[in-house]
Amino acid sequence: MIEASELRIGNYILHKAAVRILPVKCTLQHFELLAKGLAKDMFPIALKQDTLQKCGFVENKKYYLLPDAREFVLTLPVMGNNKNEVYAYINSNKESYARATVNDLVITNNFYHVHQLQNVYYALVGKELEIML
Repeated sequence: MIEASELRIGNYILHKAAVRILPVKCTLQHFELLAKGLAKDMFPIALKQDTLQKCGFVENKKYYLLPDAREFVLTLPVMGNNKNEVYAYINSNKESYARATVNDLVITNNFYHVHQLQNVYYALVGKELEIML
């Protein structure tokens, strides 16, 4: 289940329609369904390996916890001299999360879903994250 307060128009979510669950971009109609209490048909998309790669992340092949855990990096196109990146991790227990950094200093809490990544990206870059779902 997902909260309307976490979403923006254009965020990717999983929507249950009949017997299929499909990734879709959030629209005004989704907000109308949420207002009617039909949030049980909408789910967040987890940050898994294939999803991260579709969002433009690159795997760090020199990550010190390989092969038990994995690290992925997305460099943000922000003007200035700072190193702005989002790091995503998949732990040995298959938990996955991400966090944004500036000059290797963590600036966000951990987040776990694609719509949260989209919102952080938009807040830092000022444009939508291109995703190939």
